[in-house]
Amino acid sequence: MYLDQAQLKTLTLLAEKLGISRAAVLRRGLERLAKEAIPVEEDPALKLIGLMGEDAKSPGNLSTEHDRYLVEWSANA
Repeated sequence: MYLDQAQLKTLTLLAEKLGISRAAVLRRGLERLAKEAIPVEEDPALKLIGLMGEDAKSPGNLSTEHDRYLVEWSANA
């Protein structure tokens, strides 16, 4: 990634002002831009909704073990 001198100076100033790393400033900026530019209905996370099907029984620990269940589901799909 290339930043010109002015952009690098702004990035450094923001990082110092916010007390975070320059990488964290870039991540925050990317997240904000994505929220502005990508409509909610195009968010890739929405594709996860309904993967288990309408009649699937939800395990009680789905909120903490969701990654494991997604891997198992995709392996069986």
